[in-house]
This record gives sequence, structure tokens and C-alpha cells, in this order.
Amino acid sequence: MNQRLTRKEIKRDDFATVVGRGVDYAESHVRTLVYAIAGLLLLVALGVAFYFYRNHVQQGANEALAKAMTVYQAPIAATGAKPADPSEPSFPTEAARQVRAKELLQKVRDDFGSTNSADIAGLYLAQIAAGEGKLEEARELWTDFVDDHGDSILAGEARINLIDLDRKQGKGEQVLLELRGMLEKADAPLPQDVILNEIGKTLEQLKRPQEAVLSYQRIVDEFPQSPYHQEAQQKVTALDPARAAAGAGMGLPPGMQGVPGFPG
Repeated sequence: MNQRLTRKEIKRDDFATVVGRGVDYAESHVRTLVYAIAGLLLLVALGVAFYFYRNHVQQGANEALAKAMTVYQAPIAATGAKPADPSEPSFPTEAARQVRAKELLQKVRDDFGSTNSADIAGLYLAQIAAGEGKLEEARELWTDFVDDHGDSILAGEARINLIDLDRKQGKGEQVLLELRGMLEKADAPLPQDVILNEIGKTLEQLKRPQEAVLSYQRIVDEFPQSPYHQEAQQKVTALDPARAAAGAGMGLPPGMQGVPGFPG
């Protein structure tokens, strides 16, 4: 008998050996393999269950927030108020409406604390707190929202509220410094026309009207589509009638870039 094996015979022998070892391993570790497969299926099932649970929770949070907002925006009816009406509530006074809205908004926070709806409820609670003079409570809620949702449109509103709160608390110089720094950033957290408007308001509060005019004038010249455009033009007219008249007659250089002392 020929003792030499061909290359194909060697490969077949190796293959048979490997397959045999695999079968032996599977037979001796069948329980481990079953547990591994079961564990994997359990993880998949848990992932699917968590997904549907999160959707269910978010849906409940959305419905609770919608109910709270219906109350928050409810009309005032001196007579015939229906505060218990589930679809079209009304309240005898603004104070009564605010008390009920605050209860419902806080319930959204308590019951659905990990959802976006709960965070949005916090914005309205901050507005209520500010109206009640609880400024630090409002600041905390607005700050939390900005930290968690910094890129959202609502975060921009919260930032503006925080700026206004700082102005009211006598931090105008600090606000001005921060706004000027923000204006120079390519990735500023607020649009430039918004920043310019806040700079103008801050300078007005600091009794520096001529500098405020320059900021408002930039809005007029550079941002004709801005929602602040008309108000900025009115500010320019009120604070510096001569500049407004000259601008109407001859036109002003866009951006007033060459004016010394411009706060941007």
C-alpha cells in the first residue's frame, strides 16, 4: 500500500478532523451553547421591550404636557368659568389658572422626569417662577434646559431669558462682555441679530444710548428679514433721530463697520 498521501487526501483528512472536533465540542458544550443563545435572545427581547416602553412613556408624557398647556393657555371667564372642562377649560382669574397650570406642569415633571416633555414643562414652570419673583428657581430650570438641549430652538429662548434675568439682577456689564464675546464666535449659541438686539437692550439699561444705536443699526443694515428689524429701526429713530434722518436720506454703510467704538 502506498504510504504517501496526496495533497487532496491530506486536506480531506484535516477537514474531517476539524469537523469531528467541532461535533465533539458541540456535544460536550451543548448546555453552554443553549445558554448563550438564550441569553442573546433575552437581550434582544429586552431591547425591544425597552423601546416600546420608552415610546409608551413618551406618549403619556406628551399627553400630560398637552393637558397642562391647555390649562396654561385657557381663557379667563369672569362668569361661567369651567376649570374642570377637559377639552376647553376656563378660569375665573389668572391666578386660579396659574395655580392649576403649575400643578399639572409639575406633575409632568414628577411622573415623566426623563422625557423631553418633562423638560419643556420645566420651561413653563420657570416662566411662572419668574413671574412670582422666584428668580433663582427660574434660573435653575432654564439653565438645566440649556445644559440638556443646547442645540434646540427652545434652548435659545431659555438663553435669552437668562440674559434678561442677569440684566434685572444688575449684571449688565457682565452680560455685555459675554454678548460681545458671543458675537465674535462662528458657532455662537444665538443668531447674530438676536445677539445684537440683546447688546442694544443691555447698553440702553447701562445708559449708553449712542452705543446701543450702533447695535440696532447693524440689525437694520445687515438683517432686513430679522424679526427684530422693525423694532431696531424704531429704536434708532427714538435714540438718535439725526442718524435715522440721515440714514433715510442717504443710506448708511452696511454694518457700520468703520464706526469707532462699535460694541461688537
